[in-house]
Amino acid sequence: MADPLAGIERPDVVYRWDLDKTYLETEFSTIRGLLRAAVESASRKRAIPGMRSLLTALSTTHRARVVVVSGSPIQLRSRIVAMFALHGIRCDRLILKDFGASLRRGRLRAISSQVPYKLRAHLDTRVWLATRDEDAAEVCFGDDAEVDALIYCLYADVCARRVSETRLAKILQACGAYPDDISGILGRLATVPRVDPVRRIFIHLEGNSPPSRYGAYRGRVIPTFNALQIALSLAQDGLADDSVLVAVAEELVREHRVAPDGLAGSVEDAARRGLCTLVLARRVLQELLPRTAAFDAGLDQAFGARAARRLGTSEQSNTAVQPIQPLPYEKLFEAEQAFAKARKIAVRTAERIPGLAEFLDPSDD
Repeated sequence: MADPLAGIERPDVVYRWDLDKTYLETEFSTIRGLLRAAVESASRKRAIPGMRSLLTALSTTHRARVVVVSGSPIQLRSRIVAMFALHGIRCDRLILKDFGASLRRGRLRAISSQVPYKLRAHLDTRVWLATRDEDAAEVCFGDDAEVDALIYCLYADVCARRVSETRLAKILQACGAYPDDISGILGRLATVPRVDPVRRIFIHLEGNSPPSRYGAYRGRVIPTFNALQIALSLAQDGLADDSVLVAVAEELVREHRVAPDGLAGSVEDAARRGLCTLVLARRVLQELLPRTAAFDAGLDQAFGARAARRLGTSEQSNTAVQPIQPLPYEKLFEAEQAFAKARKIAVRTAERIPGLAEFLDPSDD
């Protein structure tokens, strides 16, 4: 099989993406959602607003690899590959979940358990990258529907050997891994280069989780409400330029009819939470957005200036600092499970009130 990266320059950065609810609007928590995902064509798969332009622009701004690790079933591979082709995105490595293998072996817990599956897949792709002498920093993208934040942080700690094998085995056991999954992951560590690869972890708040939910991750996780906020944070970090911000804003306005108040509100929230500096936020509001399609929707320089004045002068800081010690993963996993359970109870309770269930879980359509 030909190497898809043959002849491609060594990358400056690796973009590691989840798929469902991070890049794609999918709903796998219901039978209807599963059936829809299985039968819909590549052209009908819907990317989350702004994410297609974000990934396309990022991939062309830097020499980059794109790695996708998803819990979607392997039966969707051809449709996902076709979708990326339609979107103009080169996916260098695509890992999907083999539901059939778990069912045949009677491993029902493995179908819903994400930590052992995704951690093993991330480690496998890190080995795959290392065989090409690639130690580029990684930017990771996930969502709040599952435990992507925990998995990415654990992946970084495992690669950097901040977590011992004994500790890792206990963490995996607490996360529902089967004994052979644990032994397989521990055996894989011998081939994983010792490196601290993860530079940023973005969590798309698809389920409208409060950003404070990720305070327990000690600044290692950046929660964002949309693609524009991701682009702002990347621009602040020197990983995106104005062309990325413009591409995302153009898509949000032209294809998704995001109003000027929505764009300005996203920028203001990003600045107030420390995703970008006030200087960058003001420049985007007053200079950059008025030069996009947002101008025709009413976001002119005067509008941008009014939004910029609302920012005030108090600068926030949200610098992601890698702690010397790893995170308390067992407690974090318990907290994530409790949050998910409470959310489901709230949604079921709210079904008695018209419109409230959709407000609590807008993806449940």
